[in-house]
Amino acid sequence: MALKTRKIKDSYFELVNEFPLRKIRNADEHRQALALVSRFAGREKIDEGVVDYLGVLTDLIVEYEKRAGHAIDTSKVTPAEVVRHLMTENNLTISGLAREIGVGQSNLSEILSGKREWSKTVIRGLSERFSLNPMLFLA
Repeated sequence: MALKTRKIKDSYFELVNEFPLRKIRNADEHRQALALVSRFAGREKIDEGVVDYLGVLTDLIVEYEKRAGHAIDTSKVTPAEVVRHLMTENNLTISGLAREIGVGQSNLSEILSGKREWSKTVIRGLSERFSLNPMLFLA
């Protein structure tokens, strides 16, 4: 069975030459990787080669941050704000997310609006769906 190939834009190889796609090993490489990603942030037009490269690079950044114990400081945001942000990032509606985690849409809506307390079922579902620490909801 032959592999299907596609033409990769020169921009991909230019970026690989600038910062090779390999395991990020230290804080300096992490800083360089973040700077490279920042360079393209907010640009409306980037070609397919850049998109492919940044997709892999961001995975490598996430992997390094997990190994290095980096965590996002959520002390100044509410759990509902975190969930709403993640919903936006994942193009999810309340009803879609409620279906995914196995709860009623009105129940999830009331929890996110502060009318109800966080239930164990919702905490478990959101923690699994978004790889969140359940302690976020118990503070």
